[in-house]
Amino acid sequence: MASMNVDHIDDDPVGPTRRRQVILTTVTVAAIAIVLFGVLPQFGDFGKATDAALGLPLLWLLALLSATVLSIAVYATQWKAVLPELKYRAALSIANTSFMISNGIPGGGAIVLPTQYAMLADEGIDRTRATAATGVTALWNILATLLVPLIGICFLVGTGDSTATWWGIIAGGFAGFALVALLLRALVRSSEVARRVGNGAERVANAFLRLFKRERQLRWGAALVKFRESTHELLSTRWLQISAAHVSIQLTQFAILDIALEGLQRGAATSTTFATTLFAFGVSRLATFIPISPGGLGTVDGILTALLVSAGNATAADALAAVLIWRTLTFLPGMVLGSASFLMWRRRSASQLAARLAREPGAGSGA
Repeated sequence: MASMNVDHIDDDPVGPTRRRQVILTTVTVAAIAIVLFGVLPQFGDFGKATDAALGLPLLWLLALLSATVLSIAVYATQWKAVLPELKYRAALSIANTSFMISNGIPGGGAIVLPTQYAMLADEGIDRTRATAATGVTALWNILATLLVPLIGICFLVGTGDSTATWWGIIAGGFAGFALVALLLRALVRSSEVARRVGNGAERVANAFLRLFKRERQLRWGAALVKFRESTHELLSTRWLQISAAHVSIQLTQFAILDIALEGLQRGAATSTTFATTLFAFGVSRLATFIPISPGGLGTVDGILTALLVSAGNATAADALAAVLIWRTLTFLPGMVLGSASFLMWRRRSASQLAARLAREPGAGSGA
C-alpha cells in the first residue's frame, strides 16, 4: 500500500503564506463575531433559545440524534460513489477529515486537497484516479448546493405559493441544470468538445479581464481536456450514484433543521411549513460560496435565521433555537470525528512508513 507523509503538505507551494493565513483568520473571526454578537441577537435571546433547545421532549431529542447519526453515515457515500472499491471506514475517515479542514481552518481549501491525495494514496488509489475523484466530488457538491434551493421553490409552488417570479426561477434553474448536464455529456464524449468549450470560456473571461487590463493566458482548453481524460470513465458509469450521494447529504442535513423546528413549534397555532424550511435552508447554504468564513460559519446561520423569521412565520426564539441546534449537530460531530480521523491516519501512516523503512535493506545500519 502506498504511503505519503503529510508533512509535505506544509511545504506545498500553493499553501497559504503566514501573512495570508493571519489575514484570513482575522477576517473569519471578525465575520463570525459580527454575526454571533451583532446580527443573531437581533432575532432573539441566546439564553432563551438555548433553554428552548434543551427543553425538547425526549422523543424529539432521539429523533435529532437519529438524524445526526444518519447524516454522518451518509456523508461517507460521496467517496464511495466515486471510488466504489474504497472501504467504508476509509471513505468516512476521508470525508470527516476533509470536513474538519475545510470548515474549521481559515484557508483550509489550500490544505484539504493535498490531504485527500495523501489519504487516498495510503488506500492504494493512484494519482490519476484520486484527481478524478476529488474533482468530481467538488463539482457535484457545488451542483447539489445549487439544486436544493430550487427544489425548495418547487415545493413552495406546489403548496400554493405561486408567483411569476417563482416560475421564472424554476424555469431558469432547471434550464441551467439541463445545460450543465448536456455540457458534461458532451465533454465526456469528446476531447475536442472539451477543448473548444475551455477555449471559448477563456475568450469570454479575457474579454472581461480586458476591461481591467488583466488579460492572461489561462489554458482552460488544455485543463478541460485533462479533466475530461481523468473523469471520462467515472462520469460515464457512476454519475447516478454520485448524484444520489450528494443529494442525500444535503437532505439529511436539512432533516436535522426540520426536526428541530418541528419540535420547537409543537403545539403552536402556526408553524413553518416543510416547503418554507427547505427553501430557507437551501438559500442560506448558498452563502457557503462566499469565502468569508469556513463552511459559511456565521453567515449561513444569520441568513437562515432571518429567512425562517421573515418567510417561515417562525418566532425569533424558535428560529434562533432551531438554527443553533442545526449548527451544533452538523458542525461539532464533524469537527470531532474529523480531528480524530486525521490523528488516527497520521499515526497509521507513520507506522506504515516505519515498517516499510525497517524492511528496506540496510535500514538499521549506520551512515
